[in-house]
Amino acid sequence: RVQVGSPHPLVLFRLGHSILGVDRRARVFGMAVDDAQAIKAARAQFAIPREDLIKVLSRGEDYDDVLSVCARNVKMGPFTATSGLTLEYLLNAATNMLDKTVASAITRMTLDVIRAYFRPAEGKRLLVVGMEMAGGVMVGQCAALAPLTHKDMLEWCDFVYCRKEKKKSGTGQQLEGPQFIVERCPNSPPLNAVFLDDALSSGGSLRDGAVLLKGDYNIDLVGAIYLFDRSQDRAELPPEKLGMAAPELRGMKVLAHYDMGAVDPLVPRKRPR
Repeated sequence: RVQVGSPHPLVLFRLGHSILGVDRRARVFGMAVDDAQAIKAARAQFAIPREDLIKVLSRGEDYDDVLSVCARNVKMGPFTATSGLTLEYLLNAATNMLDKTVASAITRMTLDVIRAYFRPAEGKRLLVVGMEMAGGVMVGQCAALAPLTHKDMLEWCDFVYCRKEKKKSGTGQQLEGPQFIVERCPNSPPLNAVFLDDALSSGGSLRDGAVLLKGDYNIDLVGAIYLFDRSQDRAELPPEKLGMAAPELRGMKVLAHYDMGAVDPLVPRKRPR
């Protein structure tokens, strides 16, 4: 079980260059293990167990309310996923961020998880980063709601939107937020951050975000929060496509509000006549 403020039991792992065949050993929780075990950790589910998540929510009803609305907001298929799998239905998680009946609840849940699992040590600050596009919607909503519902977080938390590429005109910025953040460069003092996005699949976007933020802005991703974990997408992916197994993500705490397994029983399917 997850204890508030402690690492998720499945998210801390270290990889050397094992995926590239250079190092045949990896380190997981400080113990040498075969590559297969490290890959297994990358395929794990990262959703917070229901009972643990409800404990940290400021409004416990948000859990079932959000899940119910998101499950109804699906398009029936079949569809072909990026992984090549055939999907019965498609859950476009990002559209829920703009559903006026549930957007505030999703945002409140996300702020609750940030406060419970990622609050920094006294005197330290945390940056919450939303990547283009769904993550950017999430972080903007967090910045708007926090002063109303999570005022204590304003003392240690800042919010920023990150484009996939720098602007081609105007300021040429990639980061949008408070001035002291957008002026950052590779030589800026290190700053810890949490990554927001709507759905976790292979982990490739998280890996790429971690590389970008560290290399260009000296921002260290210490965690990530997703609305949904599509853990089934990683089940059969070859190791070279498993972004979650990247060395850049070692030691990172990755969490999700829900796994897709929680959605499936609630999907409104047509009954046969």
